[in-house]
Amino acid sequence: MLLDVLAGAAASAVIVILAWRRPWRRRGDDRLVLETWLETFSLDGYLPMLRLAESSDAGFLSGYRGAEAAARYRHLQCQMLKEYLRSLSRDFHRLHILAVESPPREGRDGGNPSLAAVEEKMEFIFSMWSIELRLILNEVAPLAINLRPLLSNVDKVTARAREIARRRHDLRLL
Repeated sequence: MLLDVLAGAAASAVIVILAWRRPWRRRGDDRLVLETWLETFSLDGYLPMLRLAESSDAGFLSGYRGAEAAARYRHLQCQMLKEYLRSLSRDFHRLHILAVESPPREGRDGGNPSLAAVEEKMEFIFSMWSIELRLILNEVAPLAINLRPLLSNVDKVTARAREIARRRHDLRLL
């Protein structure tokens, strides 16, 4: 008897939580918020990352101010680059949601869009890990960090997300 009451209470709690969150409604609202965000998104805000990834500034500063000032500068440079990377990762995931959660993804990867989406996301994740590892190893020995493939990947996802958002908008107008 007590087990039945507990099971009923647990089932009621799950139903209340699901009804309270209204996932079927939130998803559409979130998509509209993301599509509004997409209208103002620009990859140009991430171009300073390219300069932060260069190590030539620290070498120049080392010649004028010494190794200690160059090390402090490089540390600040790495911290700012990490902030940019966190923001880029957050934006990539938003873009990826827009580009994946839609029916108009046809013709790619032999009719298996979910596989292409997973590959795309994994490519981004591995690129991020590679850059983060280079930033960690940069404390020991300066390494070149090439951010252009990562930004190119985000640019492709942005273009596809914009195209899909445009198609959705056109369908709403019909």
